[in-house]
Amino acid sequence: MRIGPKVAFAAALTLLLAACGGSDGDSAGGPGASGGDAEPVVDGTFTYAVAADPGNLHPHLTVLAATRAVDAYLYDKLVYFTVEGEALPWLAESWEATPDTVTYTLRDGITCSDGTPLTASVVAANFQFVVDEANVSPLRGVMVPAELTATADDAARTVTITVPTPDPFLLQSTGDVFIACQAGLDDPSLLEEAGIGTGMFELTEVVRDDHYTFQRRDDYAWGPDGRAAADPGTPATVNIRVVANESTAANLLLSGELNAASVVGPDRQRLEESYEQVTLRAIVGELFFNQAAGNPGADDAVRAALAQALDFEELMSVITGGYGARSEALAIIDPVACRYDAVDGNLPEQDTEAAATALDEAGWTAGSDGVRAKDGAPLQLELIYNSTRGDTTAAAAELIASTWTDLGVAATTRGLPPTEYNEVVFGTGAWGAALLPVNLRLPSQIVPFLSGPAPADGGVNLASIDNPAYTAAVAEAMTLPGQEGCATWQEAEEALFAEYDVLPFADETIPTFLDGATVEPGGDGPIPATIRLTAS
Repeated sequence: MRIGPKVAFAAALTLLLAACGGSDGDSAGGPGASGGDAEPVVDGTFTYAVAADPGNLHPHLTVLAATRAVDAYLYDKLVYFTVEGEALPWLAESWEATPDTVTYTLRDGITCSDGTPLTASVVAANFQFVVDEANVSPLRGVMVPAELTATADDAARTVTITVPTPDPFLLQSTGDVFIACQAGLDDPSLLEEAGIGTGMFELTEVVRDDHYTFQRRDDYAWGPDGRAAADPGTPATVNIRVVANESTAANLLLSGELNAASVVGPDRQRLEESYEQVTLRAIVGELFFNQAAGNPGADDAVRAALAQALDFEELMSVITGGYGARSEALAIIDPVACRYDAVDGNLPEQDTEAAATALDEAGWTAGSDGVRAKDGAPLQLELIYNSTRGDTTAAAAELIASTWTDLGVAATTRGLPPTEYNEVVFGTGAWGAALLPVNLRLPSQIVPFLSGPAPADGGVNLASIDNPAYTAAVAEAMTLPGQEGCATWQEAEEALFAEYDVLPFADETIPTFLDGATVEPGGDGPIPATIRLTAS
C-alpha cells in the first residue's frame, strides 16, 4: 500500500526527539552556568548535539524533529512566536490578519545565502510549493491549510495568503513556515543536501551521521525581533554533532566539548544541578484504540473498561521515568495558541472490578482459559509502540498489557521502528491499541487525525474515530478567531475523552542543557539567530 504525504507526517509526529527546545527555561547555578553579566565570546564556536541524523534537509518535505532542528540554522520564518505566544517581526516587519486572509509586509534588504534578494514572490512560491499536491509536502493540510492561494506584490513587499474557509490560526500556521529561496524551489535537490535560505548560518560541511558545520553570514540583520549577526557573542561557527547515545552526550557536555545537549534519561540527573536549561513540554503518553470495524476498540464498552482498568498516575511515572506530569491538552508544544486543562477529571479512576463487571454486562465473558470472548470472538489486541522511544515506553506498554491480561484480555505488545509503525497504523491497520504521542502547537492541526476519513479511505483519522460531539465543537471553534475559540476547543477535546477515543495521560519535560551559551527556545529547538556565546 502506498503511504501518502499526510501519513508520512503522522508518523513523524511520533518522533518528537530530545533535539527539540521549547518552553520557559529554568536556571541552575554551577560549573555550566552562564549568562547574566558574563563577557560575550567573539567569533566563537557553538557546538550542539542532536540525537539522530537529519537526513533530507528540504524544509518542505519533512516534519522530523531532528531535521527541523538543523533546518532552523538555514531558514527563517515570517513571524517570531515567543514561548508566551506573542507574535514579533522576523522576515515580516508587519502583518494584517483576518480568519481567511493574512497579508505580510517583508523587511527590506533581506538576502539569501546565494546572494539573491528575498522577494514577496519568492515567499509566495514557498506556499505554492507546499500546497501543490505534486510535491507531496507533509506540511500540506496540517501545518499549512491544504487549500490556500498566495499572491505577491514585489514593489510593496507584500504577500497575501487567502483560504476559502475561515481558519482561526491562519497567522500562526503560515507565519511559522521555514522560507526557502528561489534556486532551491526551482531545484529541490539543492535543498536536500545543503540548503539555500535567509538564515543567519550557511551549511559548509556535511558528514552524515557525524556532524554538520555552519558558518555565520556576517550581513545577517533581520533576525527575530531585530537579532543580527553583529550582536556581541554571536558565534562565527556552529557545529552540530550527531550523538545518538545520551550518556555520551552528557559526558561531552561535562567535558566542555558541547555547548548544548538534550538529555531526558537517567543521565539528566548528572546535569540538573550544574547547567542552565531551556525546556520543552511534550506529550509522551497517549493511548488510542483502533475503532475500525472488527476491532475490540470499536465496542464502546470495551474502550471504557480497558481505560478504567488502568492506573494512569502510575503509567505517567513509568513512561516518563519519574520526570513527567499529567497531560492537560492535545496541543501543548510552545508557543501554544490555547492554554487549558481538558484532561483533569476526564480520565477514569482505576477500578478493575468495575471494569470487569462492565465487560461481563457487555457480553464479554471469560472462558476456561481465562480469556474473554463474545459471540465466539476472543477479546484480544496487540498494543504497539515506537521502539525508538526508549525503555520507559516499553515498560509502560508492558504494564498496560499486564493489566489488561489480568482483566481477561489476550493482550500482547510490539515495539516498532517509526517506518514500520507508520505502515501498521496507516497502512495495514493491523493493530488493536497504540501508544502514539501526537505533538502539535494548534488544536486545529490535530483535527484530521481524530475525525474525517480513516486511513482505509485515504485520510489520516488514525483510530477511525467517529465522535459527533467533537466534530460539532470543532466546526464551531473554527468560526471563532484565535483565542476566542479556546473554550470551544477545550469542549471538543473533552468530548473525545468522554468516549475514550484518545487518552493523553503523560507529558514529559525535555531539557536542553546549556554551557557557555544563551539561547531563545522555539518549537524546532534553539532559535539559531538568538544563540550568544559567553565566557563560562
